Amino acid sequence: MNPDQSKLASDTIALQRLNRALLTTLRCSEVLVHATEEIELLQDMCRIIVEVGGYRLAWVGYAVFGEGKSVCPVAHHGFDAGYLENASITWADTERGRGPTGTAIRTGEPQINQNFASNPRMDPWRDSALKQGYESSIALPLKDKKTVFGAITIYAAEPDAFNSQEIELLTKLADNLSYGIAALRTRAEHALAIKELQLAAKVFEESNEGILISDAENRILAVNRRFSEITGYREDEVVGRNPSIIRSDRHDAGFFEDMWTTINETGHWMGEIWNRRKNGEVFPVLQSISVIRDRHGILTNYLGVFADITNSKESEERILHLTNFDALTGLANRGLLIDRMNQAIIHARRAQRLVAVIFLDLDRFKLINEGLGHAAGDALLKEVAERISGFVRPGDTVARLGGDEFVVVLSDMAGEDDAALLARELMRVLAVPTTVAGQDIVVTASLGTALFPKDGDAAEALLENADVAMYRAKELGRNSVQFYAPEMNARMLERLELEAGLHRALEQHEFLLHYQPKVELERGRVIGGEALIRWRHPVIGMIAPGDFIPLAEETGLIVQIGEWVIETACQQIKARQTAGLAEVSISVNLSGRQFQQENLVQLVKQALAQNDVAAQHLELEVTESAIMQNPERTIAILRELKEVGVKLSLDDFGTGYSSLNYLKRFPIDTLKIDRSFVRDITSNPEDAAITNAVISLAHSLKLSVIAEGVETEAQLEYLRRNQCDQMQGFHFSRPLPPEDFAEMLRSGRTLALGQTAKDEKTRTLLIVDDEPNILSALQRLLRRDGYRILKAGSAAEGFELLALNEVQVIISDQRMPHMSGTEFLSRVKEMYPDTIRLVLSGYTDLKSITDAINQGAIFKFLTKPWEDDALRERVHDAFVFQESKRKENQ
Repeated sequence: MNPDQSKLASDTIALQRLNRALLTTLRCSEVLVHATEEIELLQDMCRIIVEVGGYRLAWVGYAVFGEGKSVCPVAHHGFDAGYLENASITWADTERGRGPTGTAIRTGEPQINQNFASNPRMDPWRDSALKQGYESSIALPLKDKKTVFGAITIYAAEPDAFNSQEIELLTKLADNLSYGIAALRTRAEHALAIKELQLAAKVFEESNEGILISDAENRILAVNRRFSEITGYREDEVVGRNPSIIRSDRHDAGFFEDMWTTINETGHWMGEIWNRRKNGEVFPVLQSISVIRDRHGILTNYLGVFADITNSKESEERILHLTNFDALTGLANRGLLIDRMNQAIIHARRAQRLVAVIFLDLDRFKLINEGLGHAAGDALLKEVAERISGFVRPGDTVARLGGDEFVVVLSDMAGEDDAALLARELMRVLAVPTTVAGQDIVVTASLGTALFPKDGDAAEALLENADVAMYRAKELGRNSVQFYAPEMNARMLERLELEAGLHRALEQHEFLLHYQPKVELERGRVIGGEALIRWRHPVIGMIAPGDFIPLAEETGLIVQIGEWVIETACQQIKARQTAGLAEVSISVNLSGRQFQQENLVQLVKQALAQNDVAAQHLELEVTESAIMQNPERTIAILRELKEVGVKLSLDDFGTGYSSLNYLKRFPIDTLKIDRSFVRDITSNPEDAAITNAVISLAHSLKLSVIAEGVETEAQLEYLRRNQCDQMQGFHFSRPLPPEDFAEMLRSGRTLALGQTAKDEKTRTLLIVDDEPNILSALQRLLRRDGYRILKAGSAAEGFELLALNEVQVIISDQRMPHMSGTEFLSRVKEMYPDTIRLVLSGYTDLKSITDAINQGAIFKFLTKPWEDDALRERVHDAFVFQESKRKENQ
């Protein structure tokens, strides 16, 4: 090819390139005009440059303004094959930042690389570029008015591909692209600003917070809808006025001075403040006040935003209340209790006073809660809380720890006696009957008291020791007050060990039954026995029921133990019958907790059936207190048991709360007189009267009567004389192991019944005097008149003889140890009203003797020393008078 031809070919190629550059610029301009989104524009530009301009690759990279000054590709088109991903281009003045792209961004000037193979600045990318077919490149900066923000880089497949005209066209293309990007960004910012304004207007009008805008003089310019809803003021009522229109009187001038100082110094204030509504109601808000300035820093407006936090405040108060107070009763909880105790201790230590801590636990609350329902239990707890709160002084604290446990802190006490007096008075307040779920209930409680500083110098120690004392009160029979003593901790440890052992006792077969015989008083035959549980502890040994039954009641184990007793009693009834022994009935005690079982009747049926025992050989004993926990339910269960055929006995009659109206509804066979009445039956007129009344009542209802706890012959004879049907007690037999009870039945042992002297024709005289010589002298003097003479050296002996014998006349000395003659004869009058009573004394206590005569306790008063004939005449007159009275009553 000659030179002319070569030049023509070169010019033709240059012209083609220029045409392509022009066409590329034209097509890119069209894209710029219609562009709406930045990345889409960049992608279209790269595509046109490659597809129209015939270049190998075009890409746009944005400068990352950070420590590494990297260049991030955001759009590209053409043959890449991972080149850009591995290029690691920066715009820092480093080896990888001195290539065309990095230099264009750093300097803001176009950078041309006409030959990858020979350009030393292309060393980091040469091999990779040549593999992609890149021979030359141009990098054109993209910039706005202030800074270069990126570059567009174009790669050609030929070296020396970019001449001056093409460079000029591509530079204009880059400038146009920069302008287009800026225009899109401005348009986007404008659209965003419009959206923000629209959003601000919407927020202003629809915000849940009240918004107020005022001018530099703090005159209200505008308020939103929520402002009016919260304050009650319409916009036209507040515009032009100072925001103080809604100020309350809750804050003093100093508060507002501090607030405005903060606003002026920092441009902002936030806090809680109390405002006033148009109707005068004061309410709390969380408010922020901000200063608004123009671009020159001049204050133009104030912006106030506030939220009504009335509900939040109420919630906070509720949360605070729940944090410190019991939800059910409103009393202090444990946390607040400890705090109050600490305060009381600090004050007492400073003032040299005492603090009394009373730990109170309601007796048998679980039975009430389970028997009458949890709603009734809650109602009772509220009633107790109100009573205790009404009892204490203003400075004292009442707390509920949970369940039925309460604590009373009596601060500023002068002495222990004051604490004891208040504790006893508190028990009296609690014991007033109340009605819960339609049932009349008497609430009793066990109280334990610990004193600061004697029983502890810290709140937790006092509380723990009061708790220990409370458990001691329960052990001693409940319904009592116990003051803490150090040895109680040892007892508490024993109790915990006992409770742990109780859970194991059933599994380890440590329980056994003993039987106390029941004897009928007409012929003295054994007609049955009461099954009494015993616990043979592997370490402690034999444990009496009084030491573990209350614990079993508290823990609920009494239900399982009760089932075991019924089953075991039936097994042993069958064993005795199989051995051919007399068929006697065995009574089993039922706990109040067992009546809460849904399957009690079924359990009894099952025990009888599985052991082939006739129902009449099993008797179930239930206490008054157990029945009265839920009378209607218990009566219904008793009737079901009665239909099964078992006998039913009402235990401890007279010690509970039942009325005669309930008694006639109980489907029972036997009334049992409690041992507390039998103990002093021969000497206490009240016990004797109650016993006689129970016997009479039972017989009128066609029930049999059994007395428990009979320990002396005098008690036995008194009961026989008053027609008691049966007895049980140590006078005949202690509770016996099963084999000994069986042997008693086998031997046919009976109760030896004495012959009570009932021959009314035999004149019997009882002489009571603590001086033996007086007794002997009187006996010698009076026996010549043919009297049967009984002698007693004390009032107690006199009561014994009266129980065992029919006596018509009694002579008693006035001055005796333990009980005077007038007191003795006054009791005799109540118990044996048909007797004639004479008092003999050398000591004249005119008032007591006169009172006794006036009350009918004494028939005659005789003096020591006596005149024999006169004394014999007085005694004779007494017998004559007694016999005439008897005839009148016949």
